[in-house]
Amino acid sequence: MKRFVCKIGIYLLPIVLLIMLLECIAERIPNSYEYKRLYMESHAADIQTLIMGHSVAYDGIDPSELCGAFNLANSSQCLEDDYRLLTRYIEKMDSLKYVLLPMSYSSLQMVSSSNRRGYYTIYMDLYPRWPISKYSFEFFNLELMAKKIAKSLLYSEDLVRCDSLGMRIGHTKENRPQEDWEQVKQLIKNDQFIGEASLQYIEQNKKYLDDIVTCCRMHGVELILIAMPMMHAYQQGISKEQRLTMEFAMRNIYEENDGVRIYDMQDWGDEDDFWNATHLNRNGAKRLTKEIKKLIDLNIREYNCNN
Repeated sequence: MKRFVCKIGIYLLPIVLLIMLLECIAERIPNSYEYKRLYMESHAADIQTLIMGHSVAYDGIDPSELCGAFNLANSSQCLEDDYRLLTRYIEKMDSLKYVLLPMSYSSLQMVSSSNRRGYYTIYMDLYPRWPISKYSFEFFNLELMAKKIAKSLLYSEDLVRCDSLGMRIGHTKENRPQEDWEQVKQLIKNDQFIGEASLQYIEQNKKYLDDIVTCCRMHGVELILIAMPMMHAYQQGISKEQRLTMEFAMRNIYEENDGVRIYDMQDWGDEDDFWNATHLNRNGAKRLTKEIKKLIDLNIREYNCNN
């Protein structure tokens, strides 16, 4: 039996060594998560405006148009991630005045349980790597790891995908391609609330939103909640319940806290400002951010783009 186990070990050793080698290679490939962690560790004290949130913020808020801003948003970044990031760095952010938190109809049902959780675990140290879980190493998702290595080493693709101030590049498009109703319906399907799980996630995310408010208040920082622009076809397709859930959550936070602003930009912009139904292109992001800066400079606490 002992000899059999030894033989199995000998056969498996090359596979284990190969996996370890691939893991080392994968973790050494630069990405936006690692870049943003290193930036925050080096420049946190200089940041005056911190942009958080998921892809609508990553694509849609241009830090170059704001004073001393950095975009700490990332794709599928949930409110728990936002809260953990904020509490990790805020003690070092001596110059921080504003936290911008863009929201979309999917914000209240996002949770840190997708493959993105691994990136926050490995590259941002937001979650513990030990004890070992499926988020502790990239090799637990071999397909994604292989694609990442191939893109970087074989096709020389830049996987950082953000500029020096953290805004996404190399993904958004300057001009929106013609988008048919089937594509819009798919986005709606991906974002809609479904079943009891969504209700649980909504309550969980409301708590994290409250925690973000509390953290900002304790450090004398203004929180600015922004209902981000969406194309009209998407807004008409999403359920009224889902839209109202987001709006009520934001308004309750606003009405109960003097140090919170609320900017409703849902109907802002033209079709040429979007690269798909829910995300602004670079030009749209620049125009929207300039509008937000005006509101901040004028000390506007509540704004609705329809008024």
